[in-house]
Amino acid sequence: MLNNITLQQIVIFLTVAEQLNLSEAARELFLNQSAVSRWIQRLEESLGRKLFVRTNKGVELTDQGEFLYQELKPIYEELGLALSHMRNFYDAEDKIIRVGCIDSSEILQEMQKVVEGYESKNGDVIFKIDLVSFKDLLVQLTCGKLDVLFTYSVGFGRYRNVSVEAIADLETFIAISANNPHASGDDIPLDAMKNMPLFLTSTVEFGEAELRAIDICRELGFDPKDIKYTTSYYAFEMAVKNDMGFGICGKNICDHFGDQIKLYPLTDPKVVQHALIAWRTNNSSDVVNNFIRSCTSR
Repeated sequence: MLNNITLQQIVIFLTVAEQLNLSEAARELFLNQSAVSRWIQRLEESLGRKLFVRTNKGVELTDQGEFLYQELKPIYEELGLALSHMRNFYDAEDKIIRVGCIDSSEILQEMQKVVEGYESKNGDVIFKIDLVSFKDLLVQLTCGKLDVLFTYSVGFGRYRNVSVEAIADLETFIAISANNPHASGDDIPLDAMKNMPLFLTSTVEFGEAELRAIDICRELGFDPKDIKYTTSYYAFEMAVKNDMGFGICGKNICDHFGDQIKLYPLTDPKVVQHALIAWRTNNSSDVVNNFIRSCTSR
């Protein structure tokens, strides 16, 4: 209440100002005419101004009444619009799916495929997508900031109340600099790699990736001479591109440097990794569960 003026008084005033007839305004407001008259009288007393004068046909606005009408009408319409937007927002909340995705082109591509496929059949669902670091993915999911997430199977692990399922196989490669003199052939240059360090991103980011990389090297018949860590994936790409060592990675290592890096595909099924979708097992809405079913039934 402002200066003893209520929203109800404002609504009644605006209605009378537009109808210029107390009985018509009362009918629109589902009030009796005497109640409308009393509300207008109280408003005039609160403002200390006469807003209407009676005529043979009904009422007319005074200059003060016309001024008040011109000031209040757009404000009231903005208020109605704001309330409508709020209702629409909360109606839409039930159809929002909050998605987290690791910042990797190959995982983003797999996520995009399933999201676009679902959107084409469920146009009323809204996806809110955030790129999240590998170490923050699980925290964001378990704390309820994300409904689902997309990431690599390697390093994610298994957690209570978190369900996971692979949605796509991803290719795995040995990567060395295209400037390395041993990179000219079609076969993996194992003899040269035995004398090169293996580069990995920080173990904080990818947990079991180190063990997996060492197992792959041993499957190929050697142990890496040394293991060096980089603080970011871009630094990892730079190290390989600059012929400082070799890497074991996905095809996205060439996103920045293209043909400056030579890739050798690993075809052994034991080294295949996957694009993964993960979600909270017991706390998903119906719309999230429907989306998960569409992803895992492909």
